[in-house]
Amino acid sequence: MSSGKEIKAAFKKASAWGTAVACGEGDVLLVTGEKISQSIEHLPDDSAGQSFHADRDLGLITCSGELSAYLRYQGLGVLLALALGAAGSPSPHGAGGFDHQLRMAGDLDGLFGTLAVYKGFSVHEFASAKVDGFTIEGQAGQPLSVSFNLICNGRSINTDSGANTNASLAALAAPATGNRVLFRQGAFMINDAEDEALDSGDLITPSRFSLSLRRGLAGDHLAGGNDRIAEPTHAAFPELTLSLEFPSYTSDTYLSDLGSDTRKKVQINFTGGEIESGVNYAFSLIMPHLVITNAEAAVDKAGKIAHPISASLLATAAERSGMSGITGPLAINLTNARAADLLA
Repeated sequence: MSSGKEIKAAFKKASAWGTAVACGEGDVLLVTGEKISQSIEHLPDDSAGQSFHADRDLGLITCSGELSAYLRYQGLGVLLALALGAAGSPSPHGAGGFDHQLRMAGDLDGLFGTLAVYKGFSVHEFASAKVDGFTIEGQAGQPLSVSFNLICNGRSINTDSGANTNASLAALAAPATGNRVLFRQGAFMINDAEDEALDSGDLITPSRFSLSLRRGLAGDHLAGGNDRIAEPTHAAFPELTLSLEFPSYTSDTYLSDLGSDTRKKVQINFTGGEIESGVNYAFSLIMPHLVITNAEAAVDKAGKIAHPISASLLATAAERSGMSGITGPLAINLTNARAADLLA
């Protein structure tokens, strides 16, 4: 009987939409869940003169869902880079560390990969999977989680044929566990968008947060595509939101910012274990332009007055102090041991 303990997932960047690539040793992922489903349109022949439907044809194929994991300092960078759109060659950091700068591109054309999930009995292969966004969440005392939204061209069930087979996936070694990003490793900073660079004087202490990116991609069904979608392109503006929750209401700052439309900037830095002496794993979320869209201080009988806030992330026309080269709504900086361009 197949179980979650037996699965092995791998993801590799591809170059031709609809053509699967074979996943290798460095492509294996540690995941907590995969919920990607395929549906095929049912087209009954409803011509007159029949008492019942007696025939039908297959129609359009749709395939999408979520891939969930603990957020790690290394191992999910390709998926994050595919969602943002730009990475580039990393810069050396010490002898064994590398700094990656992920930036938002205006489109994601040509950026997708093959996802293969070995489920103990067969391999579910998604030849082309486009990352339509993600949600990163965390709360006090817990590791961070990430859920990627994928749009796929379809699913193949492989055993001993196809780009990824039972034998090829089973032979791949799983990556070492560890290196999860923990909430307690984070430093949250916020100030007004036009103020000086963020520093220790701007630290805040939320008890939970959630960051969501939705790219607004849509794939069309075209002639010659065997009822599968063509590579999805942008059908809407990207939507990015950030929510922070403070367990106690101790300040009117965000309520005032909401009323005065004061724009903010935010940076969240997580620092992990050592790659080598003096060089640590790191993960940073950089948001140069926030608009507060909601701030609450509701009373629930005698309980604590919680103080949740929500914000939309926007692009900025000019660089913010301390955020050189960043004008998109979101940027991610990574320091880990991967030497290659995440989108190579």
